[in-house]
Amino acid sequence: MGNLIKMDIRRLFLSKVFYIAMAITAVLNFSIYIVTPILSKFFTSGQNTVTQELTEIISQPFPVAIFMVTMIISAVSFAFADIANGYIKNIAGQIKRKSDTIVSKFIVLGFHNFIFMLVSMLSCMIAAFAASATGFEQITVSGNLIFPAILTFLIKWMLSMAIISILLFITTGIKNKTIASVFGVILSTGALGMVYFGLNEAIKNIFKVTVSIGSYTPDSLIDTVSVGQNIAVLNAIIVSIVFSALFLALTIKVFNSRDVK
Repeated sequence: MGNLIKMDIRRLFLSKVFYIAMAITAVLNFSIYIVTPILSKFFTSGQNTVTQELTEIISQPFPVAIFMVTMIISAVSFAFADIANGYIKNIAGQIKRKSDTIVSKFIVLGFHNFIFMLVSMLSCMIAAFAASATGFEQITVSGNLIFPAILTFLIKWMLSMAIISILLFITTGIKNKTIASVFGVILSTGALGMVYFGLNEAIKNIFKVTVSIGSYTPDSLIDTVSVGQNIAVLNAIIVSIVFSALFLALTIKVFNSRDVK
């Protein structure tokens, strides 16, 4: 397993999509954090600077939800690369359990997401301080909120892994990159919010029970969870663990039941 993980890590760091996607995210972050305060200064009456809390940047590595699309595209590309190029047959034939390839991918995608989110957060931070240095933005720091912000960052990473486990099932279990990419974009942009709302209303009208499906889905929780404000923290942790375990097990079961081609 150790050698398999090392091989997948090397494969990740040789992926051009990985670096291009991170670069695009960093550029978009710079645009948001530098252009926004400039526009605010010139078009908002009576306001010269935008105040930005450092802990908000730490707890929200993607300032706009759609920016997470680049991470999803990179992850799907990595997860499907060995299948697309056919060398999954050589790898699976040299190990005792072919399901180890699934576990290895999931672990390495954990590194992938953490690095991606860290780079995204750091690019936001650098851009914010650059805007502050020019006088367009003011950065404030609340020391007592730093730790909750870091915890929020880590919980969002766990939720991102729950999303990845679903996409891993589609790419490696079902072996369909196109569906995984489309579904990944839908999840990362929060486009299922209206679907959840419709289901909530349907359940309410039929069963006379008020529920909030979004409170139990990783794509919704990744936008709302906040340790500092005690918002959906327990739900987020449980959901991330349950989704990751469920879809990882499902992927392994489906992958083992099929011949490797």
